[in-house]
Amino acid sequence: MAKIVDKAIWSIGPIFIGIAVLLLNMCVLAYYLVVFPYLHSWTDSSFFSKVFSILTLAFTLYIVYCIHFHYYMAIVTSPGDMEEYRKADDPSSSTNETSMRAMLLEMEEHSQFPNSCKKCLLPKPERAHHCSVCNTCVLRFDHHCPWIHNCVGHFNHRYFVLFMTYLILAAAYFVVSAWRPFMLCLDFTQLDWPYYFPRPLLAFSFILAICMGLAIGGLCVWHYYLIFTAQTTVEFYNNYYDKGVCKSQGEIFVNMYDFGACQNFKRFFNIGDTYPWYTLFLPVPIPPKGTGRVFEKCQEFYMLPEQRQRDHVKAQREVQDIEDLEDIKDL
Repeated sequence: MAKIVDKAIWSIGPIFIGIAVLLLNMCVLAYYLVVFPYLHSWTDSSFFSKVFSILTLAFTLYIVYCIHFHYYMAIVTSPGDMEEYRKADDPSSSTNETSMRAMLLEMEEHSQFPNSCKKCLLPKPERAHHCSVCNTCVLRFDHHCPWIHNCVGHFNHRYFVLFMTYLILAAAYFVVSAWRPFMLCLDFTQLDWPYYFPRPLLAFSFILAICMGLAIGGLCVWHYYLIFTAQTTVEFYNNYYDKGVCKSQGEIFVNMYDFGACQNFKRFFNIGDTYPWYTLFLPVPIPPKGTGRVFEKCQEFYMLPEQRQRDHVKAQREVQDIEDLEDIKDL
């Protein structure tokens, strides 16, 4: 049954993308065909009013472009998988020896005996998890999102979060600026509607913006919490359980990837070292920090006794293995 559901989710992914693009651009048209002309009259306006209108237009176009750019990048950017290992096993590949040697060296940093996926039968780096919908292991896996027909992982998580951020900003701005045209479109005693955009669609766009802002706003706040605490959605539940175990044993739980809120934020968005902070506001491709196979550990983790360190890594592996076995049972 689970396999059927996974195939259905994968099959309807493009439909979800089409619906999302349609709804987004419907709200965009509602703003530029009704809200903007209602709020900014070009005729009989002062010089400063015209300048303000131009700046407002530029700002809204920037937000719209950022939304579409990051949504597109979240869709087309691979989150990171193990396909390189499959290619390395292909005898027709001319770079087999070099690529395999590099991969083994990376895996050796993680462990003397690299973990392997029970489904892929390929090396499984730390923080990677098998996605039953995509049927592959995903680097720093967070979740599978049907709205982007893709997993959210190491290489596209940044675009996914920024897409939600700009979308929430746009939804809030639309609701604040469109409430008067919204009330006007509900007044059917006024038969004269001077806009090309239909009244029912404007009302629907306004309600959609509220619902979308609240729903995606909650999801976005959740992801920023995960960013500041250096966790993925999967790791949050695992760490929550480990905290309870450590508390019952009188020990202190340490998230080995947590460098503090500020550093976690910089590491996630890859700013401060290679890329300056203002790249957060630029709709340009920015790769994540690291390869997604090996992750630096915090100092608090290395201050733990060696046995605690080994137990922590072992527990992480066991969780990965349990998830793989559960997927196998569902086949």
